[in-house]
Formats: sequence, C-alpha cells, structure tokens
Amino acid sequence: AADAGAARLTAGDEAIAVVEALIAAFNRRDAAGLAGGLADDVICAGIPLEPAIGKAATMDMLAPFLAAEEIDWQLHAIAANGRTVFTERNDRFRFAGRGWTAVRAAGIFEIGADGRISAWRDYFDLGELERAMP
Repeated sequence: AADAGAARLTAGDEAIAVVEALIAAFNRRDAAGLAGGLADDVICAGIPLEPAIGKAATMDMLAPFLAAEEIDWQLHAIAANGRTVFTERNDRFRFAGRGWTAVRAAGIFEIGADGRISAWRDYFDLGELERAMP
C-alpha cells in the first residue's frame, strides 16, 4: 500500500524523471531504451541543424552518437515548468581511437500526456560539435 503521508509527484517531477531516464539510456548506449521514451511523432532538433521528424528519423540522427564506445552525459541542472523540462549538460563521448570529447548543451524536452518525449530541442555550438565527432 502507498504511504498516505508520501508527497504526490507533480507533472514536473514526472517529466524530469522521463528526461533523466532518457539520459541514463544514452549513457548505457541503449538505443531501444531511448526509442521507448520517444513519441512516434517526436520532433528532435539539434539547433542549429534541421530537425528530425518522427521516431525513426530521430534514432537515425542519434546513431552517430550511439556509435561511441562510451557515453557520459553530465547533467549540471534540470528544472521543469509543467511538462516542459530544461537541462544544462556536458555531453561526453569517447569514440574508438580517440580520447573523451564533449559538447556543452542546453536542452528543452516536452513530455506528452503518455509520458513520452514529444519534442526535444538541444542548443549547442556547431563548431564544438564538429570538433567532438569523429
């Protein structure tokens, strides 16, 4: 039985948990776990690049990152306004034959009523991303 005195989770708490689960899946290089957290019609934009529309296109866009031998997204800050979550991160990757690289990112995630990510926008420096990728 649930503890009658336990605090009830807010929509913001639930939305933050969805994003934290996505980051954990990324750090495990768990493509199925990532895909499971995305709505079928998700819109994923790495600003300043063109957005990916739909789960399949989003997973295609993420594939080069998941090719890293190790991933360590470091979450510096996370906050929610309702079902919209804001993050400040240092996305670290170690690709074969290279040391660790990193991209600083600010991300905004919109969580649908079904608990999956319906929109994901990351803002980063394109030059920093290009230097980080093999």
